[in-house]
Amino acid sequence: MLKIEHTICPTCSVGCGLNIISKNDTIVGINAYKNHEINEGRNCNNCTDTIELFKNNKEELSEDYETILNKVTDLLNSADKSRITVICSGRLNNEDLDKIISFTNNQKYNLITYEYNFSKIDSDILASYEEVEKADKIITIGDIYRNNPLIARRIIHAKENGCYTININNHKNLTAYNSDEFINLDAFSEVMDTVKSQDLTDNTIIVVNKVSSNKQYQELVDFVKENNIKILPVLKHPNSFSVLEKTTPSTIHDLVEKCNNSDILILVDENPAEYVDKEIGADKKIISFNTTKKLFQDSDVNIPVRAWYEQEGSFTNNEGKTQEFIDTIQDDTNELKTIRMVFDELENAL
Repeated sequence: MLKIEHTICPTCSVGCGLNIISKNDTIVGINAYKNHEINEGRNCNNCTDTIELFKNNKEELSEDYETILNKVTDLLNSADKSRITVICSGRLNNEDLDKIISFTNNQKYNLITYEYNFSKIDSDILASYEEVEKADKIITIGDIYRNNPLIARRIIHAKENGCYTININNHKNLTAYNSDEFINLDAFSEVMDTVKSQDLTDNTIIVVNKVSSNKQYQELVDFVKENNIKILPVLKHPNSFSVLEKTTPSTIHDLVEKCNNSDILILVDENPAEYVDKEIGADKKIISFNTTKKLFQDSDVNIPVRAWYEQEGSFTNNEGKTQEFIDTIQDDTNELKTIRMVFDELENAL
């Protein structure tokens, strides 16, 4: 029997709605949630690719949780707490993130989050999607059209209303081809000099999904404040906004240094190899919480956990809008636990 349930796309930070189509407690497809205020019945290829990953590479329980947790407890009890580091990101929903923050504080472990050089900004300079559509001038930094098509759709609406668009990047890209003007940089570190040279209107918005460093991002934010305009950072993960609100994300340098000074790394639905060039876990014990088989495979202890569509939770998108989602499968035979359930049991065991 086919079943259709509404949820939130877990691919990026835009916060699009989608419908999960399942049969016999297994995902068989998706379609767009037509009445959703953000994507209005459209989903991009990024969403489709993510669902395909879950359909074909869903984690399964190979050992019982008691055995797994005994292994984890033994490992953690054998190490100095100051040399145990938890790494997570905006892939986590709000409820799991809150649990991990509480857990690491209680256990006095290190907590690392990485959000691609973005950090928290004041709400008064944060542009809404509706404001993007009504802008007079939009300066895009990075490739918004390729990576965030549903934000690109808002920019297209703005262009239809007479908005002038400029793309700044270090290579020709899809956003550049769809902009009124393209400024090609020799190096991405030149972004700020280029932005400062632009004529601004009172209704200018900067839309950015790529920065070379947190220092560059802070300079960009300061520029926005000084010129009384607005900015929309298009973040990497569905709950990156909450991570920026609740933690202080690390730089790559700090992340590598902290990992080098750790004996145990706990990766929570996260794979640092996606953004760290060098091997950071070669001489470490790795405990990995995974929703898919492809996320992190070289762990000493692998803990399969439920995906977002198998549980209740919430994501907070780029605009700061929190959206709740439900267990779309509602499979009574599902043996997998949520991340916060495992951390609850682990905390009791410790």
